[in-house]
Amino acid sequence: MKYVIPIPILIISVYLLTNLVIPGIAKGETIFLANATLWTTVIIAIILLQKFSQTKIWRTKGEVIQLAAMVAVFQLVLAIFFSFFMGFGANPSVWTPTTLTVYFPYLLMPFLAIELSRAYLTKTINRKESTLNLFLISLFCTFIISATIPGYTSLTTPLAISEFLIKTFIPTLAVSVLATYLANLGGFTANLTYMLIPTAFFWFSPILPNPPWAAQSILTVMAATIGFLIIDQTITPSPVKRTHPKILKKQKTQLAQWTAIVLIGLIAVWSSIGLLGFTPTIIGSGSMQPALNPGDITIIISTPPSTIEVGDIIQYRTADAPITHRVIDKYEAGGSLWFITQGDDNNAPDPDPVPQDQVMGKVVFTIPQLGWASIALKEFATNTYTFFTTTVPQTLSNAGSFIITNGIYITSALAFTAYSYLLLTYKQIKKEEKT
Repeated sequence: MKYVIPIPILIISVYLLTNLVIPGIAKGETIFLANATLWTTVIIAIILLQKFSQTKIWRTKGEVIQLAAMVAVFQLVLAIFFSFFMGFGANPSVWTPTTLTVYFPYLLMPFLAIELSRAYLTKTINRKESTLNLFLISLFCTFIISATIPGYTSLTTPLAISEFLIKTFIPTLAVSVLATYLANLGGFTANLTYMLIPTAFFWFSPILPNPPWAAQSILTVMAATIGFLIIDQTITPSPVKRTHPKILKKQKTQLAQWTAIVLIGLIAVWSSIGLLGFTPTIIGSGSMQPALNPGDITIIISTPPSTIEVGDIIQYRTADAPITHRVIDKYEAGGSLWFITQGDDNNAPDPDPVPQDQVMGKVVFTIPQLGWASIALKEFATNTYTFFTTTVPQTLSNAGSFIITNGIYITSALAFTAYSYLLLTYKQIKKEEKT
């Protein structure tokens, strides 16, 4: 235990320094450098202390690391999938050579320090594999990760505390418990693998899942819980049990499959907002028939407005949703190009001319009917959401009102039925006793 106490004290000290002292004595980029330096001292201290105490935090188990990677990728797949219905957002971080040099160590050093301390504390304290010890380590890491000291002190109302618990603390704790369990099973490499994959994605991906925070909280807890159950059922922390080579081969195959799914999902997300230079769009109406039919997928390429000719099919922004129509005329006014558009199946042109800055691109390719799967999936998701948020509450409300209004009659009918059943049963028993 004497090798355990210095690490939490050191982490708490650095946490207090980076939150309370450094912001008061440093400014600008110096704050980032000072914070990174302080957390680096924690990393060095853990490495030296684990070597001195002979704590084997580097010992790894290949099957645990593979499962950790699979669970991390699964969480990304889940977040990306649901974000197709709940929305994506741009990453607020813009990585340039300067920001990589100054800001990235500010993110990386505390991340590595916490994960190293997680593995060290798990292997040092949890020698008897106590569930309580694992939870306390997870809770300690969660308090450090979840918020800064000003963030905690700003929680002055019950509403703010409740929102913080649901939005941040509970999801972070769920992930932290799984990371600590992985550290217990496979050492530092296992919990680092699990934490680094989604963290690196949210650091560097230009487009991020952006569902409402309540949905994000539920998804995070659900994914971490499923991951915990999968790992707990697959691997037993015992030196006697060995994983069969066929199981390992299957796990590697599944990891490759999940990785491929994530890459496909990323390409789909990035292309959907034009990040890769083109934007696929599903045609949802029949205004362009017979050239474009509902369910067709069109590939929109960003193109200079000056190259757009009469007869081209363009997509342009509106207040409601993008519209894909054909250019039937164009003119120049006020130093800008304007386009008159019309759907092939419409009887009149669109009501307003389209300025060049609203043009998103030109249709260059069409994939017939492939978009019906997405349309059906979105309709299913919409109908399911409506059912659980509108139909079910309304039904329960109507049922409650009916019961309250007719409570006397319902109670009387139930009582009459019950007494009738008892009376008939009693008579039948008496007849059987006589015979």
